[in-house]
Parts: sequence; C-alpha cells; structure tokens
Amino acid sequence: MRYFFFFLFSVSLFSCNQDAKEFKTFSNAISYKYIQLGDNKAVEEDEVLELTLMVLDETEDTLHFVHDFHYFLEPKVHPIDSVFRKFKVGDSVLIKVDRSLFNDFFKFYKVLQSDEGAVLLSLRVVNSLTTAEAEKAKKIAISKRELDEQAALQVYLNELGADYDTLDGVYRQILHENDSTPIQFGSHVSIQYKGYFLDGYVFDDTQEKSITPTFTFGQEYQMIEGFKTALSGRKEGERVKIILPSHLAFGEEGSLAGIVPPYTAVIYDVNIIKVIN
Repeated sequence: MRYFFFFLFSVSLFSCNQDAKEFKTFSNAISYKYIQLGDNKAVEEDEVLELTLMVLDETEDTLHFVHDFHYFLEPKVHPIDSVFRKFKVGDSVLIKVDRSLFNDFFKFYKVLQSDEGAVLLSLRVVNSLTTAEAEKAKKIAISKRELDEQAALQVYLNELGADYDTLDGVYRQILHENDSTPIQFGSHVSIQYKGYFLDGYVFDDTQEKSITPTFTFGQEYQMIEGFKTALSGRKEGERVKIILPSHLAFGEEGSLAGIVPPYTAVIYDVNIIKVIN
C-alpha cells in the first residue's frame, strides 16, 4: 500500500498536463489511458524499450515496484510488447491488462499468485534504443545500482544498530534462540521464510504460498550462498533475520524469474521448523 501513495502523487502531478480520459481498448485483454504525453519520438519495431514500471491490482494495492529500476525489453511478438510499442518516448500511461496475460510476459512474485482478474500497469517509456545503445545504458544503470546498493545497505545497518553478527559478509540477527538440534552438514532442514528488499517490499513468502521448503544442508545449488552461511550451526525452533549483500544473494544478474533485480541487497526472516540429523 505504501507505493500506492507514490502512485497517487504521480497521477496528480501528471494530470495537470492532460485531463483524465477513459480507458481505450487495444484488444480484448488490454486497454489503456494516457497520464502524460512525451516528446513524440516514436518507437521503432526493432528497438529496445527502456521503461519504468509499477504493477497494481484492481484495488490499486501495489503488486510489484522496484524503486529507481529501469526495465530494458527486447522486441518480442507478444500482445503486451505490442501495446508498449504503441506509445512514444516520454509517455506515461496506465494500462489495464488481463492478469493471466501479464503473467505470461513477466514473472513477478506477487502478480503470479493468481491468474484471475486484471492488473494495472503504471508505465513510463523512458527511451527507445538500438541494441548497442541499450547495452551501454544497461551497464551505466548497473554500475549506479551497485553503488546505490552499498550506500542503502549501510544506511539500513546503521538504523539496525549494533545488534547483529557478521559472518563472512553476511549480517545476521538471532530473533529467538533455542537449545535444540543444530544444523550441520547433511542435516535435513525444513524452514519457512519471508524475503524482502531493504525498503520492505516482499518478493517471496513461503507462508503466503502455504509451503514449507525442505533441503539437505550443504548440498550444492539448494540455496544461495549467504543463506547457507547464516544458517550454519543454528538450531531447530530458532528465528533468524538474514541480511545479504547482492554478491551473496542474486548478484549482478538478479534472480532468474526477474523478481530480484541486479545488485539488490535482500533480507530473509527465517523460521527453522525442523532439523533432522
């Protein structure tokens, strides 16, 4: 909900430039209306689109928003890509699209929880670029994001105070200790967790998905590296907050599903449900 107020501010700011209009139909599954018109530079079919994007549900609660992150979209043959390319550079648009269709295009965690109804996309076309220009723009954006991550992480840790451990670059708070079975190499471990960014945006929640993941501790490719470091030696019944810089989480590439962007520090609140040695 916190990002909805940002969205309202954006809409009110833009609306002074153009009166609000009803949604226009693009297809059976997609409609749109302009918030603000841009500089009239048209988007070519073979160009890469640079966009900012916020996704809301039909009650206007935020489903996906990453602050100050630009998406670079390669040309595709897809209804959503087609509507994006209808607009001009600088245009800000509100798009209403069937949720199932959007889920086929983007793999954002909160949006994927359902295929029912529609979603609203608050979108701005930042630029249209050749492939070479897009690669250069992405490198500049990634470099800036890497620096911003370090600064944001330091601010978060300063606000947290001294109440955390540091283990090989991982920051950890023990929220609840327990004198029980410790995790060791080869342990079968069941956990529940909530993963979120430094600004509080939740990108994964096992309780919300009604699952309790189980893994063999120490086995390759079952968890991100920092997660393994933070859980080593912890015990059944404990609760732990794990704060991971991107190089110990999803790195310079981000997560495979596009949920966590590159150079993004993440936090996990972990409940250790069961440990079997």
